[in-house]
Amino acid sequence: MKSLFKFIRNYFKAKKDIENIDRSDWKGKDFEFMITGDINIPIDKFEEIMLPKSLELKEIQRDNWTYYQFGENEFTFSDEMVGIQMSFNDSIHYILAKEIVDEVLEQIKSFGQTPELLILRSDTIYKFS
Repeated sequence: MKSLFKFIRNYFKAKKDIENIDRSDWKGKDFEFMITGDINIPIDKFEEIMLPKSLELKEIQRDNWTYYQFGENEFTFSDEMVGIQMSFNDSIHYILAKEIVDEVLEQIKSFGQTPELLILRSDTIYKFS
């Protein structure tokens, strides 16, 4: 029982530490987003739910991968075991990318899903179990 309380305390401390990081100077090379939680996006609804409506997007194919381009920036999705990874180009500002992922999260919620967002540093290796 003691180890359970220790785990819970450490989990919330780590979460608080991550939330308090100043990311205002981060660029796309510094971070990635992982959308986790109870989500199930049908293929035929993917674009409706996962693509932000506030942007004019151009879909491009590069190296057998789909990218969504807007202005000088772009993002892509990757379906991972723990969720949906959303990555941006190296030079995008974190604040703009976060606004975009927040819009995607709201669209997922409006579809009746319960997403959670993990903000990952690109220079860190994460283990998900």
